Amino acid sequence: MNAAQRSVLPQPRRSKRSATHSRPTQPKVSLCASVTRMPSKTAAPKVEKLNVSQQPKPIWLSSLLVLQRGSDVMAFFLVATTLTIYSWTVYTQQQWTQEYRKLEALQRQERQLTTANAVMKDQLAQQAERPATGLVTPSQANTIYLPSAPQRPFNASSARSADSEPAGKTPLGY
Repeated sequence: MNAAQRSVLPQPRRSKRSATHSRPTQPKVSLCASVTRMPSKTAAPKVEKLNVSQQPKPIWLSSLLVLQRGSDVMAFFLVATTLTIYSWTVYTQQQWTQEYRKLEALQRQERQLTTANAVMKDQLAQQAERPATGLVTPSQANTIYLPSAPQRPFNASSARSADSEPAGKTPLGY
């Protein structure tokens, strides 16, 4: 209920003045005569207990309640599984990105080393071609031949003694 209501009395007629000189009038408002009474603090409201008797629930209602509980548990596990898979996916993508950056850095180093190796070979070849280094070009005349070592007979006992060493003498920590 509104605390202030408009008056039901007829409004006085407005004069027919020009719109520029007229002042807007505010509607007259009268207060509501009936005030609602607030309950006193000493009077406690009476609360009646409802007759709650344990009536058996219908089978369809029981099955719906079981279905609701089951779907709640299923939803919880699906959300947990989804979050786990999502976090695992994000983690593996971060790891892959880090390892890919390492691979690119190693490939860049490999290219730099290959370039440095080729430059060093070229410098050594240019130094070898200079006559002041004292190097001689290889030919049949300056080739040294070494005689092959004499054939020794295979000794089976020495091979067995090396294999039959006790295992306790070799260190296990290496």
